[in-house]
Amino acid sequence: MNNVETAVERHYWRAVTFLVILILAGAGFWGLRRFAPVVFLGKPDLIAVPHDEHPQNRAKPTLNKPALLNINTASTEELQTLPNIGEATAQRIVDYRTQHGDFDGVDAIQNVKGIGAKTLEKLRPFVDAK
Repeated sequence: MNNVETAVERHYWRAVTFLVILILAGAGFWGLRRFAPVVFLGKPDLIAVPHDEHPQNRAKPTLNKPALLNINTASTEELQTLPNIGEATAQRIVDYRTQHGDFDGVDAIQNVKGIGAKTLEKLRPFVDAK
């Protein structure tokens, strides 16, 4: 009976060790997805990054800071990386741009159906019309 108890105890500790390793691996994977989402999004050049205009942020070096997304040249895929812009709205932006020409400024994007003042304020840190 002693061999059976020893074998059960050995398998028990192997199972506990396996579960601990599994939990640690899952926590590491979660942390990677949470704090490095670029790894899971595919093309990092299509990710919109907000533009901070606070004085304390200007003092910091801005090496490798991505440029703002130009709404006059952006494709539908690039426009979909912006907040509150889905496939249909991105297509409407491109269609409006095709019919009416380039946007004069970021505020002109409000002429597109479905983009109001609230959406414009959410987009403003990410876009430019130059």
